[in-house]
Amino acid sequence: MSASTNWTTIAASNYPWERDAIKFVRQHLPSHEPYRARANFELTADDGSRNKVDLLVLSPAGWFLVEIKSNPGVLSGDADTWQWKDGERVKTVDNPLRLAEAKAKKLKLLLQRQRAAKKLRLPVLDALVFCAAENLSCRAWPRVDRAAARLDLRRCYRRPEVFDMPAARSGDG
Repeated sequence: MSASTNWTTIAASNYPWERDAIKFVRQHLPSHEPYRARANFELTADDGSRNKVDLLVLSPAGWFLVEIKSNPGVLSGDADTWQWKDGERVKTVDNPLRLAEAKAKKLKLLLQRQRAAKKLRLPVLDALVFCAAENLSCRAWPRVDRAAARLDLRRCYRRPEVFDMPAARSGDG
């Protein structure tokens, strides 16, 4: 999408891994309508909270709020906790999908309050975590399937077509 008007970067990321991940998606996302993307913006929710959005992708399958994580090593986890192991270093965090889902809900509420939205049926707004480290290895997670995890890993999926796969998503966003 290099020369496309379908892509808008609101602010440049301060993080090189985020810039690389956004570049990867931009290079692989179709550059024609109805695909659109907005990178690095902030939304102020009804509760007054300020929420940084790494990427919002609009596609025929719906809208995707994308949280970018870029830790190298081996990724494992469950619905509550993720763990990256890189050599002897281990990083354990709350599942970032939960944060992305919370941001998606706040954005959807803001959109639903808009006058123009009252006359339309808004597309599904779903959350996705893009684990962008090129040298990431994904372990199978016990009792958590890929659709439930909603990950876009370069090595596990190798395809931004995830934005065209409504069957891989859950719920009404």
